[in-house]
Amino acid sequence: MSSRQPFFRIGKMFRFEAMRRLDGGYDGHSFTAEAVLSSGVLSPEGFVADFGDLAPLKRYIDGALDHRILNDCVKDASNEGLGKHLLGWAQSHLSAGVASVLEEVRVRTGRPQPLPPAAFAAFEASHQLRGLRDGHPCGRLHGHSYVLSVPVSAVPRPGDVPVLLRNHLRSAMHGTVLNEVVPGLNPTSENLAQHFSRWLTDRAMGGACVRVSETESSWAEYVGGIA
Repeated sequence: MSSRQPFFRIGKMFRFEAMRRLDGGYDGHSFTAEAVLSSGVLSPEGFVADFGDLAPLKRYIDGALDHRILNDCVKDASNEGLGKHLLGWAQSHLSAGVASVLEEVRVRTGRPQPLPPAAFAAFEASHQLRGLRDGHPCGRLHGHSYVLSVPVSAVPRPGDVPVLLRNHLRSAMHGTVLNEVVPGLNPTSENLAQHFSRWLTDRAMGGACVRVSETESSWAEYVGGIA
């Protein structure tokens, strides 16, 4: 088996409403553009990239694509063409640090999709991130409705994982301030994904890939290495 180094991946989704001309007709949808970024290392704060640094991409989508006829805006109005267009724009207009870890922009149609087949659990908790610039909203104590998921293919006994996770989250994480539960950990989504991956691995429950989602439009995952 080939080796694989551990890495982190994050995603941020932006929704827009638009239509395109297709075979002489009208093809209208709700669209979701999902920017995916990855890195083998995190910033000192614990980020692949700050989601706030993707705000220019959202403003571009809102101004250039939302409520428009897409054929008039881009050369290729297919989902794949829109993704390539947005990737190119982001690489040219986002900060160099963000552009360097930008992996792809995926575009899909329809309403937000349900969670993929996975062992997942939800919990409510608060946190406060350290080391951020003055005025950053995540530097204030605040809360999230978290969803933690593990792909079924990544664990040896998928049926056991939801029970194990839910029991642990209910007893140790739900209703807490995460900074106090895991001392020394700056509880970004990336750091939490790595924490839970190691927690599952220590219990022989796999944990090669764990995803943590703070909001419906964002997620972060840690993919463990393979020797």
